[in-house]
This record gives sequence, C-alpha cells and structure tokens, in this order.
Amino acid sequence: MADTTPRLSLPLLAAAQAQKHVTHNEALAALDALVQLACLDKDLSVPPADPAEGDRYLIAAASPTGAWAGLSGQVVRYEDGIWVGAAPRPGWLAYLVDEADLYVFSGTAWSSLRVSLSAIESLARLGIGTSPDATNRFAVKSDAALFSWDDATPGSGHLRLALNKQAAARDAALAFQTGFSTRALFGTLGSDDVVLKVSPDGASFLTALSASAATGHLTLTRIDAPLEVSANAGTLPDAPTQTVLRVTGADGQPARLTLDGFGASGAVAFRAAGGTAVEPSALASGAMLGQIAAFGRGATGYGGAARAELSFLAAEAWTDGAQGTRAAVRTTPAGSTASAEVFSVEANGAVRLAPLASAPSTGLALGQIYADSTATALKWHTGTAWMRINNFAKFAAATNFDNYIPAAAWTKIQFNSADSNDQGAFSAGSNCFVVPEAGLYGFDAALAFKANGSNAPIAFEAQFYRNGAAAGRGRAAATGTLVDGVTTLGLSSALKLTAGDTVEVFVRFTGADGYVAASDSLFAGRQMA
Repeated sequence: MADTTPRLSLPLLAAAQAQKHVTHNEALAALDALVQLACLDKDLSVPPADPAEGDRYLIAAASPTGAWAGLSGQVVRYEDGIWVGAAPRPGWLAYLVDEADLYVFSGTAWSSLRVSLSAIESLARLGIGTSPDATNRFAVKSDAALFSWDDATPGSGHLRLALNKQAAARDAALAFQTGFSTRALFGTLGSDDVVLKVSPDGASFLTALSASAATGHLTLTRIDAPLEVSANAGTLPDAPTQTVLRVTGADGQPARLTLDGFGASGAVAFRAAGGTAVEPSALASGAMLGQIAAFGRGATGYGGAARAELSFLAAEAWTDGAQGTRAAVRTTPAGSTASAEVFSVEANGAVRLAPLASAPSTGLALGQIYADSTATALKWHTGTAWMRINNFAKFAAATNFDNYIPAAAWTKIQFNSADSNDQGAFSAGSNCFVVPEAGLYGFDAALAFKANGSNAPIAFEAQFYRNGAAAGRGRAAATGTLVDGVTTLGLSSALKLTAGDTVEVFVRFTGADGYVAASDSLFAGRQMA
C-alpha cells in the first residue's frame, strides 16, 4: 500500500501506526497549503527575509538559493519556521497575488492564463459583457470600444478595419440603430458604390449620399441650407437671411466660384415661378426671375439690403406664348443707403437710363453719361463739365407782319411765331431766343427789303444782339439802290453763350425808312455743343 496520496502526495496513516496525529496533521497542513492555492510571488530566487507563517511562493527561478535551493519549479510554504516544497502536477492552478493573474502548470513550466487567453484563435463565439448568438457571434456590450494601432515592434502604425463581402450584390455596411431598429446604413449596399442611407422607422430608407465605384463621382440627394464652402479658418459672421450657399475666401483673398466649360461656356442659370414648390404658377409682370446682389459692411454692421443689384424681371404676365423680360441695374448714390434703378435693357431691346433731375456732382469722370430729365437730353462728361449729346435746342421763327424800321435807328425785328422750337427756348412773346444752357450756338437770319412808298434808303444793315447789345459777331449790309421785294440780307454767326442769354435780330436803314418784309424773312438758331 502506498504511503502518500497520488495527487497531492498527502501522507497516509499506516495500520497500527504510533502517533497517528503527526501524520494526520501533516496531511492537513499540506491541504491548507495547496487547496485554493494563492502565491505571493513567482519571480524571487531568494527567500524573503521575514516570511509569515503560511506564506506561499512559486519558485520559477532555475537555480534558487538559500533555503529554496533545490526547490526550483515547486510550490513552497513557510511552516513552523522552515520552507516546505510541493512538486506541482500538470493542471495545477495558482493565483499570483502580485500580478493578479492565474497561472497553470503544464508539467514542465508555469504559464499565465491571461497570456494564454490572448492567444486564443478560431473561437466559434465571443461575448464581452453580453452573450453572443448564432447571428451575432461576436457581441460587445460597453459604453465605448477602442481599436488602436499595434505599437509592438514591428508594428506599422496603421489601423484598418476590413468588411469583406462575398460579391458586389451583397452588403458590407455599418448599421446604426436606435433600440435595435436601424436608422442609418453606410457601406457598399447591393453594389460596390459607397452609400449612406437613412430611415425614420427602420423599414423605409432614403439615399442621402452615394459615391460611384466606377467614376468616383459623389451624388448628394439634398442639402438643407445654408451650405458653407470656406477657405477661411476663422469664425465667420452670420449668413444673411435665406442664404442657401455661402462661399468664403481666406482673409485678404477673394472668394472665387469658377465655372469651366470645354466646347461650351460655364453658365449661371436662374429659374423662377409664382406660387409654391408644390403648386407653381405663371410669373406675374414685374416678377423677379433672378438677381445678383451685392451687400457690404458699414461702420457697425452689414446692411440689411443690397446696395447694388443686377436683376432679371418679367416684363409682362407670362403665358406659354408670351414671356417678355427686362434686365435692370440698381446702384446706391454716394452718401445714401437706398438703391435705385439706374440702367435697364427693356423687352423691346431699348436701353434706358433712369433720368436725373440734376447733373451728378460726385464721382465725375471722363466719358460718363446720364439722362437729364430737366433738359430731356443725354449728357456726357468731358472731364471738366457735362455736355449735351442729343436733343439740342433749335428753332425756326418768322414774323407775320411787315416790320416798320425808322431811318437811322437799330430796330428789333419782331419774330412772333415759331415754325419749330425744340427745347422751347425761342420766346415768340419777346421775339428772342433765350439760351437754355451754356454752349456754342449758331444763328441765321434772312431779311427782305420792302419800300415805304417812294422812300429810298441808301443802306440796309442787320446784326445779332446779345442781351440787348450788339453781339459783335457778324454783320450784313446792302448799299446803293435798294430794290423793293428784291434786295435781301443773309446773316450768320456763332456765339458762345451762357444760360439765360438772349439773342435777337436788329435792322437799320440809312437815308430813309422802310420795312422788313414778312414773307421772305427768317430767324433760326441751333445749339452746336
């Protein structure tokens, strides 16, 4: 019969053995040491200096010294002042207090159960914090999960998570769920295109984004405004109301939107309708088709309305066969914040300048043009002054009676009717031309002699008067024998005048009195510049 047990080598009582309590106590001591085995350390090769009764250690060192000499690989316990060793058997488990790890003896060495578990491969199921099932064979229940690059040599520093599907028609995707009901899918769904789908209920799905595997092209179903595209790294001011797309440049740089065309040009297209998106209707007259508007910042903030605009508008109520349009430009005068329409191209092709009651006085430059509502004319700036370029003042006047002229006295001819009178500058009541604006003017007069009975003047003279005095620019005369109804004078002159000047025709006979015949007399003038 054996003296010890086959597993723990506990001493057995022999028949008729004296002092059986010694053997029994020895077996109990061994059980106390080896059952529920928990060792303080395994990395010591020399016994601790001050062990406590019952302390246990694993001696993993190949050549321990001192009281542990010859006990390599054994479990030792401190009992009654001495170290007692026990040779482990395969399958023994020992908890290492200092490592908080469980070790198992293979028959030749102790190995960490933690390290062993880390090398587990080909598990059918694994659950962390929860139980896996036949579908979810890997299940994790946690507030967070971390996947990190491998920092062990020779780690690459990369981290890739691969989702591999059998064929393009299958799915490889991430599912995002609420209460285990799917609300979003992201991946290659039924094809090799990358797709993002969303769902309000887990049953119906809408495609929000897709990227073509064949072309790399990105398709967006819809983007709610505003969409921000910015090269500026800083904080941006709030976008104006109703902004759908905002493009921002970096500080100090313009925001540029480029439309490339090859074989055809890039285009900005506007499309408008009345009514609503659900029930659109035809455009009303004056409705806006499209607009390019310019805003800016003043001393304390951005203006609430555009300060310059290019607008495209309906010129009539639209039908399927009548869709007239006009284009208009609005600007804001200096010193003001209210814009006004200043230029337009009308539906009939005509170009219109908004008329101004007075000439612009700021921002003057050579070549500028404006419509003068007071002068009913276009004017352009010469670099020094505004000059009329159309609708010049001009007139042709006549007299409806023979004007009597006494001898030796300069007498005004009373041209009292106007055949034409552009700008209304000729005054029939005062028989003179009143200059509407400064400039160069040309004048002509035709005068015919009519005798007063048998009186025979020896000289017939004519000249223009400016502001009641001889103008000194041109004079006509006929001398000798004057023939009744035949002798005539033709008088022409060019005068540089200022606004409000008056121009009249005066005649003088020498030697006798006479008449200027109404039937063949004329006074005409025109603005030249």
